[in-house]
Amino acid sequence: MDFELTSEHLAFKESVASFVKKDHSFDRLRDLNKDALGYSKEVWKKMAELGWMGLIYPEEYGGMGLDFGFVMVLLEEFGRGLLPEPWISNVLLGGNLILLGGSDPQKQEILPEIVSGDLMITVAYLEDDGLYDTNFCETSARREGDRFSLSGKKIFVLDGLSADMFVVSARTSGDIGDNNGITLFMVSPDKDGVEVMPIKTMDGRNACVLELRDVLVPNSNVIGDLDKGRPLLSEALDQATAGLCAEMVGGMQASLDLTVAYLSERVQFGKPIGTFQTPQHKAADMFIQKELAVSSVYYAIASIDEKTDERTSAVSVAKAKCSSAYMEITKTAIQLFGAIGFTNEADIGFFLKRAKVAEVLFGDTDYHLDRYARLNKY
Repeated sequence: MDFELTSEHLAFKESVASFVKKDHSFDRLRDLNKDALGYSKEVWKKMAELGWMGLIYPEEYGGMGLDFGFVMVLLEEFGRGLLPEPWISNVLLGGNLILLGGSDPQKQEILPEIVSGDLMITVAYLEDDGLYDTNFCETSARREGDRFSLSGKKIFVLDGLSADMFVVSARTSGDIGDNNGITLFMVSPDKDGVEVMPIKTMDGRNACVLELRDVLVPNSNVIGDLDKGRPLLSEALDQATAGLCAEMVGGMQASLDLTVAYLSERVQFGKPIGTFQTPQHKAADMFIQKELAVSSVYYAIASIDEKTDERTSAVSVAKAKCSSAYMEITKTAIQLFGAIGFTNEADIGFFLKRAKVAEVLFGDTDYHLDRYARLNKY
């Protein structure tokens, strides 16, 4: 298994870093926090023109057909700058489910629209009392002739306010927690019976609660086979989780860089505070935590790229480590910055807020440690 970045990866990394530096800033982030969507459609369109929406999609749908290492490189740079555009929810979740399980007509219709940046699509799968379990599904889908009637409630739908289409998990057979019996449906927010209730996350991004009341969906909107949607959902979530981990690693590095710079500049008792032993030890601990997280993420990305049998376990290891490390690093950074770190004027505060949201997104440390133990029968 190769963990080295190629020259193509490194060139792409430089290109993304240049884009983030030119088209994004923390002042832009402050302005976007006042917006309901929390991102810029203009920047989103620029990203699409660069081909980033089609990074891993086949060329026949307008994509670039690149390996998953390019996803890691892209999202690491996004994480360094805290770029708020909803790439993970659209490309690695909603669009990826169409790629993994959609019919040829669905792929031909949906994927080019995602690649061009003209269609926003996300996934609604979490429910009250279900924690992060993809098996837990009370939302029902009853067949009515050549249609299905969907009823239920989905919580914390990532980037749901901007979605032109939802991929919704609903139970077509079995009991609430059964492995089988879940089917995936494409649902438009304009359908009768659909209610979208906005949520603003701590880091300024948008999400929503999605309520479905007897929403009629045609058979042509079913993704994959009836009752067999869970494996597709799990695969897409694992890829999205690995992508999120790459973003978190970028955030960890940026937090460390900001902290080291501050320790070198802030003078107390006639010396930069970075010359004192305690700040040095804390910065060293931050570096160690970051490096351990990087190793776990590289292994997870390589496992996904090579489709190994242990990729699900590798993703859980990476997310468990990143969830704890990102929080620990940003909390330590705030401590070293002192009271100024909590102010809106201090850039480091953005990373703590992002770390807190990313910590629980797609499963927190406890969930992934438990999942790893179950997968490996500990």
